[in-house]
Amino acid sequence: MSFLDNVTAQITALMTKANLPGQIQFVTPCALSGNNRTYRVDTSHGVLAAKKYFRHEEDKLDRLGHEFKFLTYAAQSAPGMAPMPLAVDHTNGLGLYEFIDGEPLLANDVDWNQVQNAADFFLSLNSPTFRAQAEALPDAAEACFSLSEHLNLVNSRLLILTNQGPTRSENIEAHDLIQNVSAYWIKLSSQILESAQSAYIDSNSLLVQEQRCVSPSDFGFHNAISTRGQPTRFLDFEYAGWDDPAKMTGDFFAQLAVPVPSHYFQRFVNVISTAFPDSERLIQRATLLRPVYQVKWFCIALNVFLPQNLARRKFADPTLDEIQFKRVQLAKAQTIFEFLTPI
Repeated sequence: MSFLDNVTAQITALMTKANLPGQIQFVTPCALSGNNRTYRVDTSHGVLAAKKYFRHEEDKLDRLGHEFKFLTYAAQSAPGMAPMPLAVDHTNGLGLYEFIDGEPLLANDVDWNQVQNAADFFLSLNSPTFRAQAEALPDAAEACFSLSEHLNLVNSRLLILTNQGPTRSENIEAHDLIQNVSAYWIKLSSQILESAQSAYIDSNSLLVQEQRCVSPSDFGFHNAISTRGQPTRFLDFEYAGWDDPAKMTGDFFAQLAVPVPSHYFQRFVNVISTAFPDSERLIQRATLLRPVYQVKWFCIALNVFLPQNLARRKFADPTLDEIQFKRVQLAKAQTIFEFLTPI
């Protein structure tokens, strides 16, 4: 039995278990994603989306659990802005969702109206009416609730990349670039701690619950679909959960696939800060941490040089050309390096 035949059998069994109507007619792989395998499932009763999640003995993240729980909450707090969760098979790492028919956004599509849509989604997730229902959600992957945790997160990512070493010829350029960013990081982290002290921000103080947010994580227009005149809908929440809204903002403006114009940063932060007490302090922290998340996304671009992360990419795309993909990611990392906030 082929991998696709096996997935089809698992989808059929899950539909039966969940009493979902219709018989499967076709199961078609969708566009390749970074971590998982997604399928269009045509049935006699309509179209579904199925997602097969990456699993690895060294990767402890419950991607399916994070996404399904988040989407169950989003269906109540932000209806129509993300896919509806339909059924879940934890044993086989499979989720069934509403299929969203539309087109990926391109960089030229991102204007303030799109950014406002993203802000509206975030604000809906954090509406006081629903936040109590979100208490059962897990913390986001790599959640940070203090300034020190933000800095430690990025520092540990850089150390992992540094310790990997240039074991193959195509890795040497990446290794040299990592060394340059590591030197930048030493200066940046020191500067941030000094700025925090001057602003009377305790680097070890944890955010109280009211200042934490329900975060989509990996949030941006690289995970969004344009749907024929309707508001943009957002996808991919396998890292979602409770987090610092300053981290969400840093990630939102640092991802490269469909970049958000930087001149919207202050306006976006001003809008989302209204959902939290002491909004001025949130704006201050988000601004302070912005370059930290530029460095984080530099590290993410080079994750392909780590064996576990490369395995996840190959799971999502078994035909992946490893060397060519490393070159593409290295070019992205180089771009981030060139635009790092000056110190």
